[in-house]
Amino acid sequence: MGRNVSLSRKFIVFDISNLLYRAFFANKQQDDQTTAGLAQHMALVTLNKYFKAYKPHKVVMAFDRSSWRKEYTASEFCQSGKPYKGNRRQSMTPKEREKFEAFLSHLSEFEELMRVHSSVICLAGDGLEADDLVAGFCQRYTEDEIVIVSADKDMMQLLRGDNVTLIDPASGKPRNLDEYGGCADLFMFEKCLRGDSGDNVGSAYPRIRKTKIRKAWTDEFERINVMNETWTDQTGKEHIVRNLYKENQLLMDLTAQPKSIRVQMDQIIESEMEDPGTFSYFHFMAFLGKYELKKISQSLDQYVPMLSR
Repeated sequence: MGRNVSLSRKFIVFDISNLLYRAFFANKQQDDQTTAGLAQHMALVTLNKYFKAYKPHKVVMAFDRSSWRKEYTASEFCQSGKPYKGNRRQSMTPKEREKFEAFLSHLSEFEELMRVHSSVICLAGDGLEADDLVAGFCQRYTEDEIVIVSADKDMMQLLRGDNVTLIDPASGKPRNLDEYGGCADLFMFEKCLRGDSGDNVGSAYPRIRKTKIRKAWTDEFERINVMNETWTDQTGKEHIVRNLYKENQLLMDLTAQPKSIRVQMDQIIESEMEDPGTFSYFHFMAFLGKYELKKISQSLDQYVPMLSR
C-alpha cells in the first residue's frame, strides 16, 4: 500500500464468475448438478478463506452477464471485425454446450441465494461483465481499502489505485506491476497495442516489438509515428494503428466504457450497497442439502460471520 492516510473501510471483491467457470472446466466429466455443487463448494470455501484472512467490512461478488462489448463488435462501428470473445468455447460439442447451459442455470440459484439470503453484496447487470463492476467498485470507493480476488491478469490495470490489492487465487499472492515499472498506464498502453487473444481482441499493430512499445511510451514523437502506421489484414482491408488502438481501449480499458454503461455500473453498485440481503440459516441449509454440500452444512457456523457481515 502506498498511502500514508488511513483508509476508512476494507472490502474484498471476488470475480466470482471467473472462479465458478474454472471449476466447471476442471470437472467436465461430472453431470451438471454435481459440477455446480463442486463449483459452489469451492466458491464458498474461497470466500470464507479470504474473509478470515482479511477481515473486511463487507464481501462483494461480481457476476458476468452477456457483454455490451459483443454487441459493439457485431455492429457497423467495429473497426477490426473481430467478435468479442468469439473464440470462446468453440471446441465444445453440442452435448457439452447443453451441459454448460444447465450449469449456468444452477449458478443462477447460487447467485439468488447469496443476493437474497446473505449480506454478501452481489453485483450483476444486463450487458455488464464482472470486470466492469469490479472496476466500477474500485473507482467509486477510492478512500477504502479494496482487495480483489481474481485469476484475470487484466485486473492489474486496477492497480492504478494505490488503495487496491489484486490477489491471484491460484497462488494466494498479490500481483504486481514490477514488469511495467509499477505503472498501470504502461501496462494498458502495451495491452491496447498488442490486443488479447483470449478475448479475441486483435492487435492494433501486429508483431510490434516490446522495445518499440517502450520507446513509444517514453518518446512522444515515436508514439505519434506508431499511431500513424498502417497495415493490411488478410482480407485486404487497410488499418490505421490509432483507430484500432482506440477501439482496443474501449474494449479493454476499464475506465473507457461508454457513458451509458458507466452510469448503469454506478447505479447497480449504489443500489446493491444500500440494500444488501439478510442471512437466512434455513435457506442456506436447504440449498446445501439440495447440492449435497455436506462438509459445508456440517460446519455452516464457521461461515456465518462472512455470510451475515
